[in-house]
Amino acid sequence: MRIKKIIILSHILNAETPLYSGAMDLNFQKRKSINNNDSCNTMHWSFPNHAGTHVDVPKHFIDDAKTVADYIAKEWFFEKIRVLDINLDGEAKIIDKNDIERVDDCELLLIRTGFEKLRAAETYWRRSPGLHSDIANALIKDCPSLRAVGIDFISVSSPLDRQLGRAAHKAFLEKNILLIEDMKLAQIEIAPDLIIVSPIRVEEADASPCTVFGIYF
Repeated sequence: MRIKKIIILSHILNAETPLYSGAMDLNFQKRKSINNNDSCNTMHWSFPNHAGTHVDVPKHFIDDAKTVADYIAKEWFFEKIRVLDINLDGEAKIIDKNDIERVDDCELLLIRTGFEKLRAAETYWRRSPGLHSDIANALIKDCPSLRAVGIDFISVSSPLDRQLGRAAHKAFLEKNILLIEDMKLAQIEIAPDLIIVSPIRVEEADASPCTVFGIYF
């Protein structure tokens, strides 16, 4: 099958990457530099596993559950993709089942709110939207094939209601539905034919930064 186009649906990690609650735990240091007469260029990276575009797996809220390393290769491939547009116009809204129209069955649902455009502002992490826990049950009814939900804001859990956010995480992860947070979705015109999520595989990880590829055939 001939590939027509590939797009990247994840943000680049750098020192300006917004973190949940405004954390400042990102550190990217050059360890060796050819410009300093070293033999090669190397870096040391330090950041939380929930930094930038990342995937939450069940281990995040369920102790005896699957970790990032427990998923086999084919589980990171998604062929039935839907894009659901919910224009929030910058509002820090908790999206609930009443905001979601009936969605055709899919493996990966991308919820695009437009909040991504505020990513360089403090608002992005301080007053971001979230998902209500009732969405999980509502989606399962329409989408029995659902394996992952992706969003274009920093977390399923809005900083304005963390208790509700924890409930939302559990509602999805208990059903083995992955959560891909802080995605780059503005560029999508039509849903890709295939999406590949490529996390950093670390033993016992409850989440991992990932590169997400959208592929069109």
